[in-house]
Amino acid sequence: MTATLTSGPPATSPGRATFTALAIRETRRLVLNPVFLFAVAFITFALWAGPDAGQTEIDTANPYPAIFLGGFGMMATFWLTRSMRASEPVVGVTPVTQPVRTAALCAVAIVPFACGCLAILRFVQLIPVSSPLYGPFSPSARVAVLVGQIVIPALGGPLLGVALGRWVQFPGAAFVLFLLIYGWVSLVTILTMSHASSALVAVLRLFAPFAFFTYTGDTHSAGFAVTAWRGSPWFFIGWQLALCAIAVLVALLRGAEGRVRTRIIRALAIAGAAALILLVLAALGGFTYPLTA
Repeated sequence: MTATLTSGPPATSPGRATFTALAIRETRRLVLNPVFLFAVAFITFALWAGPDAGQTEIDTANPYPAIFLGGFGMMATFWLTRSMRASEPVVGVTPVTQPVRTAALCAVAIVPFACGCLAILRFVQLIPVSSPLYGPFSPSARVAVLVGQIVIPALGGPLLGVALGRWVQFPGAAFVLFLLIYGWVSLVTILTMSHASSALVAVLRLFAPFAFFTYTGDTHSAGFAVTAWRGSPWFFIGWQLALCAIAVLVALLRGAEGRVRTRIIRALAIAGAAALILLVLAALGGFTYPLTA
């Protein structure tokens, strides 16, 4: 009795301690992953070098963090998840469920997310928000554009990689998906150049984890002019965060059983409905901004 009273309850539960240990282990593996290291090294060099002197808009520079921290981060976590899945027959002898191991993998996304936060701080230092390169947006909307193009993709890409690694067997699935997303963004961006005011085209352009909001064209008479495309940057961030939630839930669904599986499916339905609403609001919003600057 005395020993029990003096020792007191444990500081942390065994389940939480196990999750923390797994998350730290997987985070260490991500930080040492050569694909992720290459992505961080490239972004560090690009932000250290700064933009070109003749740059006419921010959209020529801000896709790189999304490509490398988001796209390459997706490939890194995909391979991380597959390598962990190969060892699960051994790991499975410990009292840890597959959703807990998946949650630990999802937790590693905080590293590329932190890199994205540092990248946006450096980006704003190089190109202040007051710069005309951002186009005819309010200062808060300019910040929203940068967050949606730099920070959120750095979070969503790795989460998508975990979900893909949990459900897809093909070893090159992450690279194929990266090419598909890159191709889709390029295609709808070209389409928007000739249908900038179309609501349908705006939905297609924003139906992606990354989207452009401005375009610089040569007006011949007045030189280059930055045009703001249809869409709300703030609602687009909501759409992106909904996609992040869907990626986490889809990953957790693998191996979930009983009541946990039911709760995940219900949460997926709610996240899917929220994502659809936010996508529509993102496409219909943004009418307060003038078209050109």
